[in-house]
Amino acid sequence: MRYLLLWTVLLLSTLGLRAQHQTLFSEFDIMGAFGGPILEIGRINGEIGADVGGGGALIVNNFFLGGYGMGTDYAQMTLQNQNYNIRFKHGGLWLGYTYRDYKLAHLYSSVKIGWGNAQLRRSGETDFSNRIFVMTPEVGLELNLTSWFKLAFSGGYRWVNGVSTLPSLNNSDFSSPVGILTFRFGGFGNTWND
Repeated sequence: MRYLLLWTVLLLSTLGLRAQHQTLFSEFDIMGAFGGPILEIGRINGEIGADVGGGGALIVNNFFLGGYGMGTDYAQMTLQNQNYNIRFKHGGLWLGYTYRDYKLAHLYSSVKIGWGNAQLRRSGETDFSNRIFVMTPEVGLELNLTSWFKLAFSGGYRWVNGVSTLPSLNNSDFSSPVGILTFRFGGFGNTWND
């Protein structure tokens, strides 16, 4: 009977001793996730127009990590008496940070790092194409319109590299200062846990 009592006491005492669960990223709290459209106003071959796309990310503390995709074909050019549409598309990683995101208006910044194509197209066919690398850092102001919808107004610079075989075009014809409007729909901060 003594052994049964001793084993019972030992068993009950070990239940109170729980080992600490070890993790590589123990200080990170997943705060939510979002997705939505992105509108980027910039210049391609001297013409001002809009790149349209979207993205989504997972929010960890005040940072977010996700992906994006953008594209446009508004710019045109004439080459050897032929009219071409310039198609520009890219996608990749999207990293960002929001400072004091619980405030109505707060600092918003991000960088998009992607890969894609710059093409010259005529009658729906691609005549010339280059693989490109695109990086777009931005900073601006974000507004909390509702607990699930945020709108960011930002400015940045779209840097393009890899344009080498498109006739009469180079990297600087695609690199440009940009104005960006970002719509973010999702669960942010406390709303994620509700």
